[in-house]
Amino acid sequence: MPIEPLACLNGDRMPASEAKVPIWDRGFLFGDAVYEVMRLYSGRMWLEAEHLARLRRSLGEMQISGVDLDALVVRIRETIAASGVREGTVYIQISRGVAPRRHRFPEPGTPPTELIVVGPYDDAATAELRKAGVPLVSRPDLRWRRCDVKSVNLLGNVLANEEAHRLGCMEAVLVDRHGMVTEATHSSLLWARGGRLEGTPEGPGILPGTSRGFLLTLAEALGLPFAEAEISLDDLKRADEVMLSGTTLEIVPVTQIDEAPIGDGTPGPVARRLVEGFAEAVSRFREGREPAPAGFPAGSATLGRA
Repeated sequence: MPIEPLACLNGDRMPASEAKVPIWDRGFLFGDAVYEVMRLYSGRMWLEAEHLARLRRSLGEMQISGVDLDALVVRIRETIAASGVREGTVYIQISRGVAPRRHRFPEPGTPPTELIVVGPYDDAATAELRKAGVPLVSRPDLRWRRCDVKSVNLLGNVLANEEAHRLGCMEAVLVDRHGMVTEATHSSLLWARGGRLEGTPEGPGILPGTSRGFLLTLAEALGLPFAEAEISLDDLKRADEVMLSGTTLEIVPVTQIDEAPIGDGTPGPVARRLVEGFAEAVSRFREGREPAPAGFPAGSATLGRA
């Protein structure tokens, strides 16, 4: 029998299907909330410290206060243990809380709404995509201008991703008004050209991906140089290789964009090396060793109150 996702809503655990949030919650009314998604391997959170640090940053940038992150980590771990999930995901969402509907912040002291959901994840289908690669389409980047914050304001992502799925693609490459590539709808984007790995410069236009960060450290350990670079859609289509990275994707090669083949239309050597390196790092992590390569601390740091 499939394991039903387990929710922890404001400290109370229940089946996810039974969790209810008031209609006046600001996350529901305004998208006034931030979130994180972590991968579970053998019941342990992958890149835990990096995800929690990004959550803290998102809370700070959005001025959502009153969140005890140390207590949150305890509740996350308790929910994982109670769920029985070994291979899955942890979803965390924190809104500014429940208050009368008005655009300005609620009165000081309004408690935030905290949601944790632990559920199973079957990697079989994605594992096949890592071998075969995927096609993408391009779409205009219609998102707000603070994409570096992991907020639940995802309508631009949703619309572009739906168009991609209607065309038989799992993802869409987002292109800004100047014709430059930013990222994909729910994945980071990397490419290889001229003997090096490249990615869009970090800043307000893209989310600082935790999987991307890990892959860059992995690439360095494998002797693959990396550089931040801006790239047009046309130049991206001419790159030697293109790949996606994300929490559940890990790393997936891209074989074509808008029906234009990338390279010879099959996963290239850089992507294959990174897929293999990622799998080896996960294997070490499952065995209780460092997620490796060096540069990513094991476990969560003391985060304090946000």
